[in-house]
Amino acid sequence: MTYCPISTDTFTGREEALTKLEEFFCSGPAAERTKTFLLYGLGGAGKTQIALEFTKRFRNRFTAIFFITADEECSIQASYFDIAKTNGIQDAQSWEAGRHWLHSHEQNWLIVIDNADDPEIPLSRYLPSCYHGNVIITSRNPDLGNIANQSLKLSGMPPEEGIQLLVNHTFKDPNRISDQQQKVVAKIAKELHYFPLALVHAGAYINKQQCLFEYLDRLGNQREQLLSKGPQQPKDDYSHSVYETWNLSWEQLSPDGRMLLQLLAHLHYENIPRALFERGLENWSIAESPLGPSNAVTEGKLVLERIATPEMNLDKIKVLGDEHQATLSRKQNLAYILKSLGRTNEALELLQSLLKTSKRVLGDEHPDTLKITQSLAFILKSLGRTNEALELGQSLLETSKRVLGDEHLDTLKRTRNLAITLKSLGRTNEALELEQSLLETSKRVLGDEHLDTLKRTRNLAITLKSLGRTNEALELEQSLLETSKRVLGDEHPDTLKITQSLAFTLKSLGRTNEALELGQSLLETSKRVLGDEHQDTWKITQSLASTLKSLGRTEEALELEQSLLETSKRVLGDEHQDTRKITQSLVITLNILGRTKEALELVQNLVATSKRVQGDQHPDTLDRSQNLAITLKSPGRTNEALELEQSLHETSKRVLGDEHPDTLKRTQNLAIILKSLGRTNEALELEQSLLATSKRVLGDEHPDTLKSTQSLASTLNILGRINEALELEQSLLATSKRVLGDEHPDTLNSTQSLAITLNILGRTNEALELGQSLLETSKRVLGDQHPDTLDRTQNLAITLKILGRTNEALELEQSLHETSERVLGDEHPDTLKRTQNLAITLKSLGRTNEALELEQSLLATSKRVLGDKHPNTLERTQNLALTLNILGRTNGALELDQSLIETSQIVLL
Repeated sequence: MTYCPISTDTFTGREEALTKLEEFFCSGPAAERTKTFLLYGLGGAGKTQIALEFTKRFRNRFTAIFFITADEECSIQASYFDIAKTNGIQDAQSWEAGRHWLHSHEQNWLIVIDNADDPEIPLSRYLPSCYHGNVIITSRNPDLGNIANQSLKLSGMPPEEGIQLLVNHTFKDPNRISDQQQKVVAKIAKELHYFPLALVHAGAYINKQQCLFEYLDRLGNQREQLLSKGPQQPKDDYSHSVYETWNLSWEQLSPDGRMLLQLLAHLHYENIPRALFERGLENWSIAESPLGPSNAVTEGKLVLERIATPEMNLDKIKVLGDEHQATLSRKQNLAYILKSLGRTNEALELLQSLLKTSKRVLGDEHPDTLKITQSLAFILKSLGRTNEALELGQSLLETSKRVLGDEHLDTLKRTRNLAITLKSLGRTNEALELEQSLLETSKRVLGDEHLDTLKRTRNLAITLKSLGRTNEALELEQSLLETSKRVLGDEHPDTLKITQSLAFTLKSLGRTNEALELGQSLLETSKRVLGDEHQDTWKITQSLASTLKSLGRTEEALELEQSLLETSKRVLGDEHQDTRKITQSLVITLNILGRTKEALELVQNLVATSKRVQGDQHPDTLDRSQNLAITLKSPGRTNEALELEQSLHETSKRVLGDEHPDTLKRTQNLAIILKSLGRTNEALELEQSLLATSKRVLGDEHPDTLKSTQSLASTLNILGRINEALELEQSLLATSKRVLGDEHPDTLNSTQSLAITLNILGRTNEALELGQSLLETSKRVLGDQHPDTLDRTQNLAITLKILGRTNEALELEQSLHETSERVLGDEHPDTLKRTQNLAITLKSLGRTNEALELEQSLLATSKRVLGDKHPNTLERTQNLALTLNILGRTNGALELDQSLIETSQIVLL
């Protein structure tokens, strides 16, 4: 690092040292060689800060100032290399080019060589040998006085300066403290031997804990613990003072704060990539913190600034315990970084090696060994090796219960993690049992109103929803929201999150207007409490946009998402992960609106950005390539989409493996594209292989296996192999009922698919019975106005028409149309489809003029809502032309057909 940082804003005293530096560099006689001044003393004495304060006060006296970190020889060489580059030597081949530049430029430059503590480094080799220039060296090594013109030893501060330094770090307004406070501060400063680093630590601790009058007692307790450790501890008062104050601050950190500091200790403190911090803000694990992601990072940053100095590097503090244990912790953090960078296999290898070491060094049942085991299970799960993760998680939970007890907080967390793994394997009922037991334990141990209990209640509601027990989840969330408001307040971030979950539940129950009202109110509150630029506000905005889309108010959703994207770009930048996620949502919305060219341009840029930022093989890049393929299908570029899907499928197999859940999903997507191109036999082969893999990897009863079975049945239907499809669907329905229950949404969907297949086979009466029973169940479970209930009403009407019971079908469709208009609105896509279906039924009954009126109104609405060029608008134009032909109004039909041809040509260009 060749640029010079500035001293801290709370720099205090040290005027004697600064005066000596000024006299030496600014007032003394001209030197016959480079002026060199050594500041030496114990770590934490303030050497670096004095040097930086001098450069700040007298920067106008020097032509250039360079800062060199000298803790390693390679750092010194890198800094000289930077000096060369900074001063125009772009083809510099070695560090010596920088030193040569200093030799050849007879100017009054200044170099600060900081932390030159290692006696093995030949520092004289790196000092400029010329007749000009200035050098300040800071070091704990007094022997460097041999290569300096003058030196100054630094230790404790004069009492008045030490007291003032402690005051500056303890009080927000140092000018407004009482006489009693001043006396206590003086006692603390004396107890800490007026040593700068200890005073800074103490001030930061007191400021945060508000414990001025209790501090000396706490310090005494730390000293007693320190001295009880025996002669291995450092014996000088300064070292005691530094460690005691440091450890008081360390003990007050949350686990997240400590984890962050340990992680940062693994990195060299120069040139740390900004991307690591950005990714940390996105992915930092704060599942048990109610305060959101920024607090853990903020706390870590505060500690880093206050205490993470080279003197306090965790590797060098013997009193913290086994150095090897600290190394294990930092390597575990490194594994999480590798995972976030998409290098999951490397993270796996690191953790597997780490677990073996931890078992050997610390033992199988040591808390750190258990933590590494949990991390390994997490990585295995992310690699799709979920059964292995499950075995590890089950063993870990048993060990945790035996070693720590059933009610230990870590045991409770591991119970939750095991439930998550079970759910990912489709074993949701087992997960539910675990979570119900966990909630009871949490209530007993922590109380009904503890934050962890509230979170576990919310998690249980999510599991109930995944089992289709949405009404039970709703009751749980409504009660939870009341509790959260009472305990935390209406505007607490956790209360807002629970409100958002409740809105989602209402939406899944078809109570979309209620969900919308709740979402709108929630967004206003979030903006007021957290601000427009808070990430929770963004999540609520996205959720509200999704609700608007469900109601067919897609243009409003688009406006919300466009505004959100602009905010994200301004706050986080174009390449931030959250910005890219918001862009992806916008792509989907544009596709819904038929604005596929805009969507395509956006998603192409998104894929390019993801490749540049995260690499071609990162899971996020693969996901966005998948979205590009989907978008390509919309404008009819299906062959391009196929090429992309095939390439993506190969990459996924190579990077993630044949059996990874994401690879299986991409196999399914590839089959869908092949079917859309009429290559159904190829799709069939893929889906048959996929189903076999899914059964082997996930099991016969996993939800994804059931979905693969349904897709295969659909493909068999397309190929006319209806009886085979029927057998599959009958078996699927039986499995779904057994595993998920008769009333689960997936079971209801399987019933609908079976009814359609029966219709195709001409077994229409059986289809009718199934459809009628299905509609009754749907009304009872989901409600009359739920979107799925409305869809099933439409399907039942189709079955009635097949049976020639068209008047009954008409009554059903008229009622359905009215409900759709009332619940979803006149302009909702589903309402428009139902209008078209009603018109078709009217035509089949010879009521063509009524159908004409409906279709004319429908086309006008479609143009207004979707635009003239939207595929659905074009289809409705075609339908209206056919109706005009039926009525003998051929001229009108001809005009429409000509207009349709012209528009289609424009769209295809």
